[in-house]
Amino acid sequence: MKDVNDHRRDRKAAAAKMQDCASALSKLEEGKIAADAPEMIEAVAAFDAAQLAFETASKALDRAEAVEAANAATVQSDLDTPPAPSTTPAVAKNPEDKGLGFAFMVHALANSKGDKDRAVARLDKDGHSGMSAALSGASDSAGGVTIPQAQAAEVIELLRPRVTVINSGARIIDMPAGEVRNARQATSATANYGAENHVTQESELSFDKVDQNFKTLRTLVPVGNALLRHSGTNVMQLVRDDMLDVMGLRKDLAFLRGDGTGDTPKGLGGWVLAGQTQSAVAKTAAAVEAALRKMVSTVQDANVAMISCGWIMRASTRNFLASLREPNHGSYLFPSIDQSNTLLGYPIKTTSQLPDNLGVGGDETEVFFADFNDCMVGDSMKLVISSSTEAAYVDTSGDTVSAYQNDLTLMRAIEEHDFAPRHDVAISKLTGVAWSL
Repeated sequence: MKDVNDHRRDRKAAAAKMQDCASALSKLEEGKIAADAPEMIEAVAAFDAAQLAFETASKALDRAEAVEAANAATVQSDLDTPPAPSTTPAVAKNPEDKGLGFAFMVHALANSKGDKDRAVARLDKDGHSGMSAALSGASDSAGGVTIPQAQAAEVIELLRPRVTVINSGARIIDMPAGEVRNARQATSATANYGAENHVTQESELSFDKVDQNFKTLRTLVPVGNALLRHSGTNVMQLVRDDMLDVMGLRKDLAFLRGDGTGDTPKGLGGWVLAGQTQSAVAKTAAAVEAALRKMVSTVQDANVAMISCGWIMRASTRNFLASLREPNHGSYLFPSIDQSNTLLGYPIKTTSQLPDNLGVGGDETEVFFADFNDCMVGDSMKLVISSSTEAAYVDTSGDTVSAYQNDLTLMRAIEEHDFAPRHDVAISKLTGVAWSL
């Protein structure tokens, strides 16, 4: 069953088809083609069909939006009378409980083998009426159940610290239709001096486009059925954290080192320009300092706003830089790393997703510097969950594991997103030799 976003994409595709047919018809009319010519008759019929498809898609979207609004309006308690006012003082929500609504829904769906109605009934039976009401309005299809937006938003927020590019300040933009086009300034207007009657040279801004399209991330997490038989908060936190860890690590890798092939996002390493890349930088104090300062300078010299700049590197690289000493008098070269977790005045984020075995000698690693205010993560802002107790999966060793034979339930989460910088000059990168401890 299609949800509202699917219908919006259908209508957008129908509108594009209608535009193509209209353009083809206009070309025939400009060419003075007779109205009864076969190609003119075919073009008119194609436009009429496209128009009908657009109207059909629009009606389907209207119905879906009406159903969604009706479900939202009718979610209410079954009690005829309101509960008595509580005499217990209000308690602030525990930050550790964020995302537990998502975990309870995942747990209920796993125990009901993906049946949304049974999952709603289970949540209600266990006393989680608020979550059961939210899940009851969720859309489901053969691909799984779409987690309600409020719970999905909590999970996306919890993923932020696990994805270094986002945690460094990259902007998250809503991309419900599957793609978004952002304009970026390619060249600037010019100004010049001249005499009183001198003719002023005309100039104007030029713009380029940055397109983002959904890349689908599928996360597969095996959970022991013995664990799923329990429904305590601690178990829910474990389910939540397992899903977040797997999703976060893969997104982190994609946004850093993805090359854009195989339906994956292109990360910082794929967008950085050749002129803003340094290779095989030595580990001496002089070479390290010069290379790091050059990384900052190349971004600054490109007239980048420098609003939310920062570094991303491995933890071992951070510790290597923190241990570097000035060769003459032995003082630490970058004392701010241990004092304030900053390097040359900009914050550091660390991740294990940057390798330390690159290069001919297998001892090179990467360091990124960027103005992350210029980086954009387009996100569908939704999660689709499905489960299976019969499927098999391939583990990290390459072995096929049967969920049924091993008393496991496979949980699959699907999310859609893409990454792109507004200006690729806002990124610099180096590869350091033996920059690890």
